[in-house]
Amino acid sequence: MRHYRSAKDGAAALLLLLGTAGCSKSSEADNAAEIDPARVTRLFTEGFNSETTGASATEQTSQHGSQIADPRAGIPFDRSRTVTAKVEEAVSKDPGSLLSLRFALAAPGDFLRSGKARTVWARELAARNYPADTVAGATALMFGVAWELANARKLSAADNAAILRQVTTKLRGDPLERQNDERRQIQADLRLITAGLWLEEAYLRERYPEQMRDLSDAVHRDMQKMTSNDMRKIAVTADGLSD
Repeated sequence: MRHYRSAKDGAAALLLLLGTAGCSKSSEADNAAEIDPARVTRLFTEGFNSETTGASATEQTSQHGSQIADPRAGIPFDRSRTVTAKVEEAVSKDPGSLLSLRFALAAPGDFLRSGKARTVWARELAARNYPADTVAGATALMFGVAWELANARKLSAADNAAILRQVTTKLRGDPLERQNDERRQIQADLRLITAGLWLEEAYLRERYPEQMRDLSDAVHRDMQKMTSNDMRKIAVTADGLSD
């Protein structure tokens, strides 16, 4: 996995997944490359840095509330069951390319192909009041679940809402806004599958403290590799996630 370094030491930076820029292609080879699970670690870029944006997420929400309320905000897409199945199938071939943990799931590939992962992340999106078919909702869920597991603490409803506002604000102008529904959904589904695997592992391990610690360490480790951020040093405030 490629390791991305922060541009500023001590900056309150949380990293967002970016879609691939450039012209859309429809070839099977291109689609296969887009769904390659290993690419999830190479699709992060710096964001959420109030020092460099000049305004906190709360201030931006106030200044641009109409934009955040805009149904186009957060990079929505029309979900395709075919695309969902393609992403699940791609990740199911080698879930270990996405996560480093030693799975408690007996057959993580079957968990994905059967649609059970989809049930888990859909339920969790609803529980956190996150939109189901937007890149923002998927990204906020992935980071929220990662923070909870890395820190062994639950986020409040207000915390979850703050993270979603933060992600929605930072996704304005993202290259994925110029991509088609399929590419948007692929990037969202990779995040959702990651969260779904973590959540199912947490469910299976919840009665075993040592196994939960192993999961917490794995999530912490993987987020450092994927985003160069230490989730155990990130606080959740009214502005979302910050150093």
